[in-house]
Amino acid sequence: MLTSMRNRMVLLVLLMIVVLTLTVAFIALRHNYNSASEMAERYNRQLALDAMESLDIKNRKYGEVSLQIVMSSYVQEQLPRLLEAEKDESEFLAFKTGLTEFLQQYYYTSDEIESIRVWFGDKAVSVGEPRLKKGGYEEQAGYQAAKANPAHLAWTSSTNRTMSQWHVITSFHGKLGPNNGSANPVIGAVEINMKPQRLLESIDKLKVIPGVRLSYVNRNGELLFRYPEDDEELGERAGEDLALLEAWKKRGGEPQTEVAGFSQGGHAFFIERSYLGMHLIIAYPVQTFTEYVSVAGRQVALIALVVLLLSVLGVAYISHMTTRPLRIVLEGIGKFGEGRLEEKIRVTGVREIDRIGRGLNRMARQIQQLLDSQVGFKQKEHDLELKSKQAELKALRNQINPHFLFNTLQSIHSVALRKTGKETEINRMILHLSKLLRESIYQIGNNVTLENELNNLWAYVELQQYRFKGKFYVKWELDYFSLSQIVPCLILQPIMENAIYHGASSSERDCVLIVVRSGFDERELVLEVRDEGIGMEPETLERLRESLAEGREPAQGSGGVGLINTHHRLKYEFGQSYAMTIDSIPHVGTTVRIVIRTEGSDTIGDEGEENV
Repeated sequence: MLTSMRNRMVLLVLLMIVVLTLTVAFIALRHNYNSASEMAERYNRQLALDAMESLDIKNRKYGEVSLQIVMSSYVQEQLPRLLEAEKDESEFLAFKTGLTEFLQQYYYTSDEIESIRVWFGDKAVSVGEPRLKKGGYEEQAGYQAAKANPAHLAWTSSTNRTMSQWHVITSFHGKLGPNNGSANPVIGAVEINMKPQRLLESIDKLKVIPGVRLSYVNRNGELLFRYPEDDEELGERAGEDLALLEAWKKRGGEPQTEVAGFSQGGHAFFIERSYLGMHLIIAYPVQTFTEYVSVAGRQVALIALVVLLLSVLGVAYISHMTTRPLRIVLEGIGKFGEGRLEEKIRVTGVREIDRIGRGLNRMARQIQQLLDSQVGFKQKEHDLELKSKQAELKALRNQINPHFLFNTLQSIHSVALRKTGKETEINRMILHLSKLLRESIYQIGNNVTLENELNNLWAYVELQQYRFKGKFYVKWELDYFSLSQIVPCLILQPIMENAIYHGASSSERDCVLIVVRSGFDERELVLEVRDEGIGMEPETLERLRESLAEGREPAQGSGGVGLINTHHRLKYEFGQSYAMTIDSIPHVGTTVRIVIRTEGSDTIGDEGEENV
């Protein structure tokens, strides 16, 4: 709720500015929309006229081509004689060769013709790649359409996705002229198959209209081709266009020289008729006012936004000048609430407000002094603990001179190789020992991946195998997803040492199994070392658990020094997110289990601590 008078006044002014800005923007957009719609209609009309004119030129061009073929000497002189008398095969081949060469003059000079065929009876002479049809020309739908046309010329669509131009061939050797069909018998037909995709290049200008589609229809209402061809829904839409054309004709339409334009179903339609009576139907989606605003209204919206922004800045400036003193005090109180007690409330110049500010500053200064004393005490305590831990780590690192030790081990390794001439158990033991010492010196106190830690443990196990030959063997059960988890360095070696010395070496069995297992599930890392050695008596196990729980050194001879050190390191690193459990049965074996919950998991509670 608006409980502040200042906020109510600011909101009222802003609402008035918003309403005024939106009204002006709407009027400007409506005016621009009407102007753009009228311009688009005129432009699209002209495109439709230009496209149909381009197609008319093609129609005339190939109408003249077919007429030239019909009137040629090969057709008007040689073809009738060939049909009237029986000719031998050589004369027929000569006629076919000559006619083929004549047709090739038209075929190779145009990239819009797919094939040309001259039909006579049930035979045909062709160039290009015609789709063969059974029967003679009288059985072809294109010939029948041309025969029904008084001009003996027709355009038809083909099932092979082409359009065909048919011209009836009549003999003009009678006494009457060529326009008298009764005196000029039909002797064949000329079929020119066109490539619709080449004709479509004549109307590429229509691509500038978004979402345009067109249907090219012959005088008999048959679809010749459509655009675009790869539109899956266009077949159905082309059928709708043909139905729309028939309905439009029934209403009395059939313009001769100009485009007919109208809108229906959210589309604008233009229909143009060619000199052969064919129709070009052009349809494109009409842009709504909402779509226009989303596309063309950005400039108007930007201007309105700028006006609104300037108005908001003006109102904010006035509000700032009138409410500045109180806002300064409220900001100071907010900083105190955030714990920034060292901040001070600035002087406003208003006497009453400044007195309140000085009182609040004194109160914050006293609270800050109390907090500083508490923080100083805690910091000293933390520094002492940190220095103690650092001293322990430093003392551990300084116990051995690393350079001297590694150089000595390398020298022993070289002497052993030189004496024996090959790698022996001594060399392998030196290598494993070097790896363990390097990790102990350089990585102690650092965190490593579990994979690296297990590699170090493997080196330690290999060393012990040389000492206790055949006394134990280790089985590794490792989870792949656990290998990338981060753990302190050398936390498993003390546990393995207990399993070997106290579990395996003291056992009466010939060979003791030790299992190392890792698992990771739901952000919980589990590490386990289990031996099938001599185990521990219940009293010994209880004393060891008490030592770990209380953090004190184990009793003399209980063998738990390594465990207590590992426990302290993990406890210091992970706190309540870590737990260690120890289970042992006499003459059966001992299991040490470590659970570490990674970041994001629940904290291990007191129940886990009781099992340590």
